[in-house]
Amino acid sequence: MDVIENISSLIEKLSWNLSEEEKEDVINKLQYIKDEDLHLLVQPISKDYWDGAAETVIRLGYPRVKSILSGLLEWIQDINWPGAGEIAVFLLEIGDPMIPYVKDVLNQHSDDEEWVYRIFNDLIDHWNTVQILQIQAELIKISQEKANDLSALRILLTHGIYAKDVVCEIIQRKKDVLVFELKELHDTHPEIDCEALYKEFFNQQPNVIKQFHEHNKERFYICNSISKRQEVLREIEIFTAEFLTT
Repeated sequence: MDVIENISSLIEKLSWNLSEEEKEDVINKLQYIKDEDLHLLVQPISKDYWDGAAETVIRLGYPRVKSILSGLLEWIQDINWPGAGEIAVFLLEIGDPMIPYVKDVLNQHSDDEEWVYRIFNDLIDHWNTVQILQIQAELIKISQEKANDLSALRILLTHGIYAKDVVCEIIQRKKDVLVFELKELHDTHPEIDCEALYKEFFNQQPNVIKQFHEHNKERFYICNSISKRQEVLREIEIFTAEFLTT
């Protein structure tokens, strides 16, 4: 118990207002942390301490931090979190040992759009083909979904798992579905003018914006549904131009 309290007291010194000399002293002392206490370094106390904790974790290195890899992967859920960028680079350098943890997130949390996006951007996009083949099933599954599907298709295409004609067929099916859904939304709600609704919203006085939105929440829901599908169509066009046009 005394050891844990001692580790906790050291971590409490890793705040932003610590001088470089003091921080270096604390990080050096934390190099002797026991394996069972490593979890205390994963996003401790408050965000004021995360930069220092991340630096400590990176200094410890792999394989010392093997037991907290899943927690470190959670750290990159939001790139704006202190230490997230540094931890992302560290996890990329670790390489193969991260594959099981990435597989687990892709299998269990594929609906967490932002987290999966960060994993693609920070890790998967930089992996070699041998590494990519180990998450092939997960990539195929995500390519059939609505979030991060284009990222998965890009990886499948780039690493030769899917041929270009296969990706073209998948993309066309996605476009057909989106066009159908947009037509259905417009046909079902012809009375809704989304451009006029948004213009009216932005012209409201600050004190009545919330009331205006609540009063028109059904119309906003429809317009947001239309807008999201239009944005996906634009993303598909960009993807097609970049990867499927010879």
